[in-house]
Amino acid sequence: MVVDRLALADLVHGYAQRLDRRDPDGVAELFTQDATFVAYTTPGAAEPTTRRRGRADIAEAMRTVRHYRATAHTIGNHVASVDRDRGTGETRCVAYHLLGDDGAETLLVWYLRYLDRYVRTPVGWRIEERELRVDIVTSQPLQVG
Repeated sequence: MVVDRLALADLVHGYAQRLDRRDPDGVAELFTQDATFVAYTTPGAAEPTTRRRGRADIAEAMRTVRHYRATAHTIGNHVASVDRDRGTGETRCVAYHLLGDDGAETLLVWYLRYLDRYVRTPVGWRIEERELRVDIVTSQPLQVG
């Protein structure tokens, strides 16, 4: 149904927005209580960099965003399918990460995919499983001016 697909798109965008606002507990609320989050942050990696289970553990993983001065996750596209109270989705995203001191900043860019499983709960759609796959990484000095 279109309403469900729109709700799932809001869920995906809400994740990016909360992450960029440095709200790890808010990000974790978008997952089910026993959800899994698996990240492959090296392109082509066979083994995950991170594997987390449950909201508290996922919130802790999201706290790593503090290592960056700022982030900006831009959702490129999101395709989802729904079958009653369950769904799957793939989201393309470009994630910008600002590192370094004033005048010597570096912009780290990840071109990534989120592969998701969703479940409808009494409070709305939630992520049951999210696999993050980084496909391309670029890094360059940031020039302001």
